[in-house]
Amino acid sequence: MQKLMMLGLAGLGLSAMAAPAAAQTATGDVSVRILQAITVSKTADLNFGRVVAGTAAGSVVVAEDGTRTCPAALRCLGTTTGAAFAVTGTVGETVVVAIDTPTIQLTSGTNRMSVALATQTRTITLVAGANPFRVGGTLSVGASQAAGTYTGQFTVSVNYQ
Repeated sequence: MQKLMMLGLAGLGLSAMAAPAAAQTATGDVSVRILQAITVSKTADLNFGRVVAGTAAGSVVVAEDGTRTCPAALRCLGTTTGAAFAVTGTVGETVVVAIDTPTIQLTSGTNRMSVALATQTRTITLVAGANPFRVGGTLSVGASQAAGTYTGQFTVSVNYQ
């Protein structure tokens, strides 16, 4: 019995000894999804129409849908439009929309007026075809603002999220 026990203990001792270490390997996968380049194009300009300046300053608002709000201190005439843009890219992907400079200056010679630009569109999940978004603005007209055609430009950016 004692020999049997010794033999059993010797067997346990041998099994407790570590087997020689062997190198282990694992594999990893690599993937990439190439997205279509984003394009953004202007389809309409922001147009405040015509404004008759008064003796008091006022702000003319053109909403994204082109509707205009004109204060009593000014007289607003003509057709207005919100700016419109169209985006294309990889269907199903989400893009972030931004106005690069939300406040710009319009100039007519040395005369200036400011416009605060705004869009309610922050992100767009792209579908097939054009994906539209619009920009509106608030024009600050000074008291007795000098007559002239005031112009300016702004830039929008669209990037994959």
